[in-house]
Amino acid sequence: MSSLRFDGRIHQIALVDSAGNTTGIWAAYNNVDSHATIRHIQNGVYTVQDRVIPHPHAASANGPYGLHGIVRFNVPGHPGIGVHSGRANATHLAGPQHPTMGCIRTTDDA
Repeated sequence: MSSLRFDGRIHQIALVDSAGNTTGIWAAYNNVDSHATIRHIQNGVYTVQDRVIPHPHAASANGPYGLHGIVRFNVPGHPGIGVHSGRANATHLAGPQHPTMGCIRTTDDA
């Protein structure tokens, strides 16, 4: 089963396969909006909930979830938290640095 390893200190997320091999590393931020019910996600390893395809949303690089939707993982007490891209051309903190409601934001390449 794949997992995601998040390190907010260095702003990276890594995809780790079932054998423990890192298959990719990308820029990722957990800049949480002040209106969210969660302050931030702890650094650590998270089990991917959406194992076959991402949870669907309208595909747009400038939309809230980017071109590929959201890949959710389990954060106790906060259903629906995951990793996604989006807001590529926002006027305030575009791309991965743009605030979310608790999720980790990365790039469409991830």
